[in-house]
Amino acid sequence: MQTQVLYMEDRRGQEPDPCYLREFDANVLETGPDFVILDRTAFYAEGGGQPYDTGRLSWSGQEAKVLRVTKEKGVIRHHVDRLPAVGRVHGTIDWDRRYAHMRYHTSQHILSGLVWKIYGARTVGNQLYTDHARVDFQPANFTAEDLKRIEDECNRTAAAAHEVRIFQEDRVVVDSKIGDRSLLDLIPASIRRLRIIQVGSADYCPCGGTHLKNSSEIGRVHILEKRSKGKETDRVGYELLPA
Repeated sequence: MQTQVLYMEDRRGQEPDPCYLREFDANVLETGPDFVILDRTAFYAEGGGQPYDTGRLSWSGQEAKVLRVTKEKGVIRHHVDRLPAVGRVHGTIDWDRRYAHMRYHTSQHILSGLVWKIYGARTVGNQLYTDHARVDFQPANFTAEDLKRIEDECNRTAAAAHEVRIFQEDRVVVDSKIGDRSLLDLIPASIRRLRIIQVGSADYCPCGGTHLKNSSEIGRVHILEKRSKGKETDRVGYELLPA
C-alpha cells in the first residue's frame, strides 16, 4: 500500500517547498487498532537518525493527535489517539518540532561532510533531537584542537548561506562521487535513483530526511563533548545556537 510522501519531491523552487509543507489533505486508505494509513502525507516517519513528526489529523470538526509515525516494509503508519470517522482528513504538522529536526539534520550533513573531507572519517551513526544531536565517526580520535577546527569550519559553512539542494541522481553517479563517505551498500541494490542532499561544497550525500533551504537557517554549531565509543570511533555531541 503506497503512500505519496510529499516532502520527498525534488527541490525546484516550488512554494510551499516540499520540506516546509505544514498542512495537507489526504484520504484514509486503511485503519488499524491505533493507526491510519493515508494516500499521501507530509509527516516524517522515524528513520535515519531523524525522529518522527507529531501533529494532528482533523475531520468534520473533530481531530486526533498524531503521536508517532513509523515505516515498516514501505508502509507508513500514523499512530493516533483516536481513529477518524470519515475517509478524508486534514493533516497538520507540529512545525516547531519538525523545523528543529530540519536544522539539526542539515547541520549534521555539514558536520559529516567536513569531517570526511578533513579527517577521512565517515559517519557510522547519528541521532537527532530538537535541542541537540550526536554523530559517530570512524576512524577517529579527535583532539581538542580538532574539535575546535570542526566547529569553526561548520560555522563558516553555515554563515556562508549555501543553498541546500534536493534532487535525484543515478546510483552509479553517486557511487563515483562519494566513495566511502556514505554507507551506500546499505541501500537496496534495486534502488537505482537516489535522493541527494547537497549543501554547497560541504556535503553531497543520499538521504531521505527533511532539510532546510539555506545553511544560514542553522545558526551556530556548538560542540558539547566527544566520547570514545570503542576502537577508532568517536561520538561528537553538539547543539545549535542562534547566529
